Amino acid sequence: MEGRVFDHVLIIMFENEYRGYVMENEYMRNLAAQGIELTNCFGVMHPSQTNYITSIAGELCNVSDDDRPQPLPQKTIVDLIEASPQNLRWKAYMDSYVPDDTPWVPQGFTPRDHYPYVIKHNPFSSFKNILEDHERWEKIDNEAGFWRDLLNHDLPEYAWFTPNMWNDGHYLVGTLNDSLHGERAPVLVDQQAKWLQSFFEGLNFPGPRSKLPPRTLVVVTYDEADFEAFYDKGKKYTYDGPNQIYTVLLGDMIAPGQQGEGYNHYSLLRTIEKNFNLGDLQKNDRDANWYQFLWGKSFQWQRPRETPMKCKQNLSAASYAGELYVVSADIEGTLRYCIFDGHEWSPEVTVAEDGDGYLHLAANGEKLVLAYRDSQKHLAVKLYDLEQGWRLAEIPDVGEVEEISLVAIPHQPAFMLVYRDCGNQLRSLIYTGSQWQGPSDAICTHSDGSFTLAALGASILLIYRVIKTGQLSCLSYNTGEFNKVTVENSQYAGPYDDTTVNQWSASAFSLNHYSEAPNPITPLEDEPVSEGIRASGELASVTLDGVIYLMHNRFSDGAGNGQLLYETFSISGTLTPANPVSYNPAENDTTSNGYGTLAEAGWSLTGAVSGVFRNSDTPLAAANLNGTLWLLYQPLTNERIWACPGAYLKNKE
Repeated sequence: MEGRVFDHVLIIMFENEYRGYVMENEYMRNLAAQGIELTNCFGVMHPSQTNYITSIAGELCNVSDDDRPQPLPQKTIVDLIEASPQNLRWKAYMDSYVPDDTPWVPQGFTPRDHYPYVIKHNPFSSFKNILEDHERWEKIDNEAGFWRDLLNHDLPEYAWFTPNMWNDGHYLVGTLNDSLHGERAPVLVDQQAKWLQSFFEGLNFPGPRSKLPPRTLVVVTYDEADFEAFYDKGKKYTYDGPNQIYTVLLGDMIAPGQQGEGYNHYSLLRTIEKNFNLGDLQKNDRDANWYQFLWGKSFQWQRPRETPMKCKQNLSAASYAGELYVVSADIEGTLRYCIFDGHEWSPEVTVAEDGDGYLHLAANGEKLVLAYRDSQKHLAVKLYDLEQGWRLAEIPDVGEVEEISLVAIPHQPAFMLVYRDCGNQLRSLIYTGSQWQGPSDAICTHSDGSFTLAALGASILLIYRVIKTGQLSCLSYNTGEFNKVTVENSQYAGPYDDTTVNQWSASAFSLNHYSEAPNPITPLEDEPVSEGIRASGELASVTLDGVIYLMHNRFSDGAGNGQLLYETFSISGTLTPANPVSYNPAENDTTSNGYGTLAEAGWSLTGAVSGVFRNSDTPLAAANLNGTLWLLYQPLTNERIWACPGAYLKNKE
């Protein structure tokens, strides 16, 4: 990674507002225009405390409510900062915090609220290695400490600021509870904006006379989205909807604009880790999408180029040992592979002669795995490594199969395989420890045509087309124990909202892009609008730098209408619900509320892959080779396979 783009970061977190409500406020809207607005940014979960915890720990730490947890043993960004050889400093400033109210003691120290300061909005107070360390605890200060450090030119490299329960817009000024009976905007947004405007005026920020140190990145964000009670009337709770939040980045290094890729609290954590070269916590931060645009980079499709491969019945690609391997099937069913080193292609070599069209290739650091349908319409698997070459692997007899998809499970020596059986049901197998486990029970019964597997950190997504509609949906599969949450009974949730590990979600989730628009239910505020994603023909997906890229043709395209389209998904750390998701209060005790799941996270807008046109039923594949996405396809009027690269590149001045 290149060097720092900011020397200090100041994070200011507000409370409980859907992005559309915040953008109705003139000050907040104008502020967004002065910085980089993240138009597709999401909270991680509900309620509030969960988002504060994730922002510094990279995981939920099994926290699912606002009650004070037992001291948490997990590491946080504090550990990364203090372990750095760069002599970095950190402090957390809590508005209205009174240090003398709960003086630190070496045994049994238990911090408490001092309203309007509350510990549920102070994530640093929840972790054992901060609570039990006097020196660390002293780095939690109040607003007076912030101004003192600023005036003494002693603002740390990492600074967190939580406004109090009134200034952050949680409750109306001077009240102790929800005296507005579920009304969020404009009253509470105006209250937030008034405080922020005053705070920034004291800093002469933003602007050339700012009192903040040069190259300070200021992040104004929210913990979660909360909706008007009128909008969510008839649902379980006012959290029911996309967890889409207002986030804007400000500072003297910022060129104003908008960014439409998906981000969440893990993205900010990862960006800070990248900027200060801190490593990571090996949780949801490790594979999160980060703010590459701060380094002047954006994803760019490059000019397609011809390959030596001729027309194929099917093909698949994967990166292994620093090179791109492509396996293809010809009309007779012969499977051949070739290798691309980023510049030149090797000759094709036969892998198998008993293929029947369907195939998929995946790789991890140890091996390549090729799954294909043989001439008897049964599933066959071959393994490849540099020492032994290709060899046939044993696999359970699952009967006749049709479509196949395969993906390597990140950070594990394992693979996930999904196939459609002769009864048109999708089932899965897992390869681990040199053995296949499964097959699973049917995981999907309402799919037709192509499907694809994609991995984003600990999450695997099975993306498929719903029968006869063209609408794309997906199931999730969590592979990380740290994303398994056991939910205690509270006013928001209960055990029926548990999330799970190593099993498929009990619900399917439509692929949607979320925006906002006027709504007659709440005429003074914009409310969420979802735009479903539909597709025709083959699907291909690949993960690049914390972003899933999904390629397909437009729904209902004729065979010759071939502009290739794509969307991205980059919300790290989504949870897999153990029960079906429903917003119906009559099903409160039997269904999941969907908090933290794909029900509350959105995809990007649809874009076009520049210069790529193809028939929707021709081969399509994608892989990540050394940080470059390689898309393989057959053009409309060409008998050869072409390759289109894409990567995060420096923007031209």
